[in-house]
Amino acid sequence: MSAIHEAAEDDTIHARVLMEMGMPEGTIYRRCRDGGPWTLAAPATIRLSTGTPTRRQLLRAALVYAGDLAVVTGLDAARAHGLRRGELPTSVHLLIPAALRVQGLPWLRIERTTRPLVPLTRDGLPVVRLERAVVDAARRMRGESDIAAVLTEPVQRRMTLPEHLSVELEEGNRRGTATPRKVLRAVSAGVRSAGEFEFHRWWFAHPELAAHEVLFNVRLYQGDHFLRIADAYLPRIGLVLQNDSTEHHFMTTEQVVETERQHRAYRSAGLHVYGVRPTRIMNDSAAMLEDVLQSIRTAEELPTPLVRWQSDLPRTG
Repeated sequence: MSAIHEAAEDDTIHARVLMEMGMPEGTIYRRCRDGGPWTLAAPATIRLSTGTPTRRQLLRAALVYAGDLAVVTGLDAARAHGLRRGELPTSVHLLIPAALRVQGLPWLRIERTTRPLVPLTRDGLPVVRLERAVVDAARRMRGESDIAAVLTEPVQRRMTLPEHLSVELEEGNRRGTATPRKVLRAVSAGVRSAGEFEFHRWWFAHPELAAHEVLFNVRLYQGDHFLRIADAYLPRIGLVLQNDSTEHHFMTTEQVVETERQHRAYRSAGLHVYGVRPTRIMNDSAAMLEDVLQSIRTAEELPTPLVRWQSDLPRTG
């Protein structure tokens, strides 16, 4: 039995391999019956254990079942690339060449593609490149905030650029891309998180706010001195709008101190600062609108600060 376990990956092996090792077909499937030591994870796909499979075992079973040309995509591939945002779906998502005929299963989505599949090995799994993984994940999601979380993370972590995601949207499967395209326009404008996307959507839903030029995630400088990266910035009047979420700004004493330090840095440069609480967008929208409009009026009355801005994205080309 040790040779069988050594031949398996993630405790999973194809029945054909077991037969090539000399095990009779009847014995293989008998061991997968109720009360046996093995599990039939998928047609001709054997898990050398029982009980609830781990996510990793599901992925491996899907790959063993679908064959050597199958590649993982979606959030599982994004996880293998090191991304963490987004809730894993109940099903595993694989891509296979269009000429193959492999049936999906209740827990396995099989998608055929005519585009080249060049697998990358990440975390021991054959996966698509990062851009294809997150776009494939976004195509299957419905909530704009969920899609924003998935599409903003690799950009925020400087693992890709918005234009690379745009290219993937153009070249890939068009089904389910309407909402990701809408979200990606905000990402291209500088949005870097689901919370910032909600603020971006809220801002442009109000004509009195949309009339003001607003920049997202820009580096602010006073002379050559770097101040901070502003979540949102109105350059004409020198107003900084910081996304002061509880999770990232007020959960610990250190976060509170850093948030106060950020605000002081802006004010010392002559900028006016308003801290946006994301929960107010849904729970107190009208009052927040009035507060933001009042901050705009206040900033308009202050002297124009000598501050310059620069995109926080690396340059391309």
